[in-house]
Parts: sequence; C-alpha cells; structure tokens
Amino acid sequence: MNHEKIFKVTPSGVDYALKCKRCLWLAYRGIKLDAFFPPIFSAFDLIQKKFLITQSVKLMSNALPDGRIMTELNGVIGSSILKDEKGRSFIISGKTDVVVEFKTKPTKHGIIDLKTTNINPSKIENYKFQLESYATIFKNPNSKTPKFSNVEELGLYLFEPKEITSISDGACNMKFETFYLKGNRCHDELINRVTDIIDIYIMKEPPKYNPACSSCKFVTSLIKEKYI
Repeated sequence: MNHEKIFKVTPSGVDYALKCKRCLWLAYRGIKLDAFFPPIFSAFDLIQKKFLITQSVKLMSNALPDGRIMTELNGVIGSSILKDEKGRSFIISGKTDVVVEFKTKPTKHGIIDLKTTNINPSKIENYKFQLESYATIFKNPNSKTPKFSNVEELGLYLFEPKEITSISDGACNMKFETFYLKGNRCHDELINRVTDIIDIYIMKEPPKYNPACSSCKFVTSLIKEKYI
C-alpha cells in the first residue's frame, strides 16, 4: 500500500530553519550537533508565567482586551494534516507559551510568547512564523487540540534584565524592563516557508556548505586540516 508522506514542522524551528540549508537537510536525516539551550531561560519562563496567570492580561499591554491565560493548555498541541504550496502534506506540533482567552463577545483568543532577551522591536519579525504556526494549529487542530477560529492577537512579551536592586541573605532581587510587541497574522507566508523547508528535506544531495554557518565552518576546518 502506498502511504502518503507527511512531513513534520515545529513552530520553534520555522523562523530559523533556512539559516543554513545544509544543516536543515542533515537534521531532517537525524544528523545534527547537539544544541545547548541554557536551562535558566526555561526557569525564567516558568517564573514569568506563574506570576502572569494571577494577573489581568492588560498588565502586559493596556492595548489588549482583558482576559485570562488558559492554564488548561499546558501540553503539546498539533495541527491536522495541512498542504504546502506544492500539495505536499505536513503537520505542525509544539508547545505554546501563553494562550489567552479574551473577555470579548464573541470570545477571541491570542498567542503570546514570553522571551527573556534584549528589548528590540525587530524581535517580532524574528518570531513571526512561530506565532503564526500556533495560530494555524488552533484553526486546524488535530483531534487532541481545541479549535479556535478567532485567534486575532499575536505578540511577544519581552523581559530584559537591567539591574540588581538588592542582595541579602543569599537572595538577589533583580529589576527587569518589559515590553509588549504586537505581531500580525502571516498565514500565506508561513505556507511559503514550509514549502521551502520541504523542498530542502527532499533534496537527493545535501546543499553546499554555508560559510556563514558555524557548524559548516567547523566541519570544513576539520576537512581542511585532514582530521576527517
């Protein structure tokens, strides 16, 4: 029996997937360098979310309608089978940061990601496909994910550490500056991006080494020195 190939895409990887096409091709085949993600950032996310779930959503931005963070959505969400620009099947699955249910009539929803990083308006462009991926999942969910057809708010809530205000008895108080960045839906662009990613997945030969990629430079230096 001929089973249709279904490709898998993760929201967290879509924005930077094409940074190095060779690494993307290899990673799809299970060949990749282990990426170290400092656990402190996960700790920041948990602390930030723990505080925010007790507050009005308007704390993040007065421009937002009042609402609540949906604590019941605390696991992996996934889409039904979608099609790229060339008719190939794919699914998106991943774990959201914050899903908001606004107190509007009719009820509307929002996707907000928490980022501990420097505050810069360009950050919203860096994560637009990740945010759109979550919105696309909720509009086209699998059987284990709720359906939200009215995801109208996408955004980033940034936390940038600024100064230590006090240290006492082994405890440190630190001041963070926060800033909310509003995003926009970009579904067509997301489908185009996924199409480009799948094009690389199915290439018979790997793309050329990318001189701007640290992993490619590491391997080419090993080859040059005849270590491999």
